[in-house]
Amino acid sequence: MLVNRSEKLALVHLAKKQCALDDEAYRALLAGSANIISASAIETQEQFDAIMRSFAALGFKRLPGMRKKMPVRDSEIPGSDRASRRQLYYIKGLWELASRAKDEASLHAIVKRIGKVDDLRFLTKPAASAVIIALRDICWKAGFNPDGPYQDATGEAKGL
Repeated sequence: MLVNRSEKLALVHLAKKQCALDDEAYRALLAGSANIISASAIETQEQFDAIMRSFAALGFKRLPGMRKKMPVRDSEIPGSDRASRRQLYYIKGLWELASRAKDEASLHAIVKRIGKVDDLRFLTKPAASAVIIALRDICWKAGFNPDGPYQDATGEAKGL
């Protein structure tokens, strides 16, 4: 049985995207390395390891996630009228991507300035959207493409 199945399936799909495989090449890789036709058919750790070795041979490198620096804490889980967990996660990710001072205090300062609240957990959905729009603009001005994980605004690879 495969432990952490959803995380491993996400990693397989990330590798497919990073290696820029079309559907036919992706299915050929799965069939050749693990004798399956779909990632959802992965049942064992050995199958997963074989697939990841194949992706590594194509040049896939797992980059460490930035989200370990500023996780969304349980105390920030919003109520029904507050910003969603996904919005908070996205706000912190954008902040870590483009800010010069990658700390909670500087993030809270911009949230207070744009969202007009003292803390992330008090952001409403519209205020969170305004913060996200402002942070996306900061990302572009800093030379990062907020829509692509490893490209800057000019299309050049960053961080690889």
